[in-house]
Amino acid sequence: MTSAALLASDWPVTSVAAVVTVLSLALAVVAGVLALLDRKLPRWVLGLVALLELAVVVLAIQCVVAWIGGNAPADPVVFLAYLLVVLLAAPGTVWWGAAEPGRWGAGVVCIAGLLIPVLVIRLQQVWTGAATVTGHG
Repeated sequence: MTSAALLASDWPVTSVAAVVTVLSLALAVVAGVLALLDRKLPRWVLGLVALLELAVVVLAIQCVVAWIGGNAPADPVVFLAYLLVVLLAAPGTVWWGAAEPGRWGAGVVCIAGLLIPVLVIRLQQVWTGAATVTGHG
């Protein structure tokens, strides 16, 4: 097994991270279409955001449980900072987006939908220490 494979096996939330990514990208598509149509965010989008936030909370809980169990992130302080941003991204942008009429509100939510998968990838990299692996042999 390669060192990269060993690092990847330490990430405790692979399936939940995939769910968060899919929900986030679905939110980005919906909000992007609404922005293109110059529409305000409908109430049902809040349901999608709530579902995404629930998945993010599950991800956070599983990470904490793994951490307590001895599978700790490589850089705990940076990991906690990214985790806090992921937890606040969707609700924060919906709050901001709901206050903006028309395309700008939906556009803000669309950007959050695109940002969250990137943050989840960074969480994994920080957890496993993969961000510091040079790939040399």
